[in-house]
Amino acid sequence: MHSYRWYVAFTHVGEEQDFVDRLQRKGMDVYLPVRTFSQVLNGKRRTSYEPLFKCHVFVRTTPEGLQWVKTAPELSHFVRHGKYLASVPGCDIVKIKTVLHYYEQTESINNNKVDGCTIAVINGSLKGITGKFVEMGEVKLIATPVTQLGFSMLLDLPSSCYVRTEISEFTW
Repeated sequence: MHSYRWYVAFTHVGEEQDFVDRLQRKGMDVYLPVRTFSQVLNGKRRTSYEPLFKCHVFVRTTPEGLQWVKTAPELSHFVRHGKYLASVPGCDIVKIKTVLHYYEQTESINNNKVDGCTIAVINGSLKGITGKFVEMGEVKLIATPVTQLGFSMLLDLPSSCYVRTEISEFTW
């Protein structure tokens, strides 16, 4: 029996799409989350695209299939936790796809920078997702983590969509 998992490949800078194209030509299941953003160049607004998690590509394969992935010249290494390869649960891949479908301008943040109270989304297209508050200047965003990746996605949701799920400690 083959055990397919989503592994996290770390590519050389700017080579994510070449890596994806190469593996797809070999028939592999590959996912590169891409965010959309607007920028103004020479007075004109342009829509641009970039990987949500720089240099990170998700590859769904068996442990044996990783041998094919290792032959790609764009691959730097696999993301690891200790001596084990990081594998992301399928539900987190679905979460990333759902977030990017509804919030194309989502950004990512390193989990080391996420510190705040826990919240749960109670309505809207992302109902059921949990995360933490992150203050970015005057804006409060919600960071929802991707298991085993070390990064979270930043969401700007209206306050009517979520509730706090932990109570702050009071000092008497």
